[in-house]
Amino acid sequence: MHRIRTVLLTIVSVLAVAAVAAAAAGVPEIDKANVTIRLSAKPTFAAKQCVGEDGQSYITYRGGWSGAETEVTPGSTDYILSGPLTVKNVVWTINTQTQRGVLTGTATLTSPVGTTTGPVYSGPLKLITQGVPTAAGPAAKARGWLAAPTYTAGALDGGSILANIELKITATFTATGVFGDAPAGLGTPSYAVATANQTC
Repeated sequence: MHRIRTVLLTIVSVLAVAAVAAAAAGVPEIDKANVTIRLSAKPTFAAKQCVGEDGQSYITYRGGWSGAETEVTPGSTDYILSGPLTVKNVVWTINTQTQRGVLTGTATLTSPVGTTTGPVYSGPLKLITQGVPTAAGPAAKARGWLAAPTYTAGALDGGSILANIELKITATFTATGVFGDAPAGLGTPSYAVATANQTC
């Protein structure tokens, strides 16, 4: 009798653990997100120069962007990915000899007018760049990563926008670009850096 009771308790425990695990697993969903991006400098980017630990010249730009994100394939995700886009606290440090740089900021897409207020996503943006934004030269190219938590009706919903982003940045700090596979890419190489994570 004791053995039967032990077996029954074990079965009940296993079933309970399986039920909890199934409830915690949730229902996966991974959708393609495809957008174009247009940004203007706001506020104006300020520059500071210094010498790095390698003896080379560096320049750090600080500022922010505002503009718009436009969804290329509306309805392909649970979110409206068209609306006002800002990138705050932009810090962009460039080795002026190699022209390789690192750009960081916080990207926030806000719900478009006429829909639920609040952010759609907001999170860190990290880009590897090539080029210096000068009037005489071509636009600097950037490729990197957005890892932004998503919101529904103004509250975090447990989702994320995870995107490889490509941008072109002009001498006036206008930035245009894409993420996703539907827009045409910018044809940038796969940049990589080792960085001390220091700025001017």
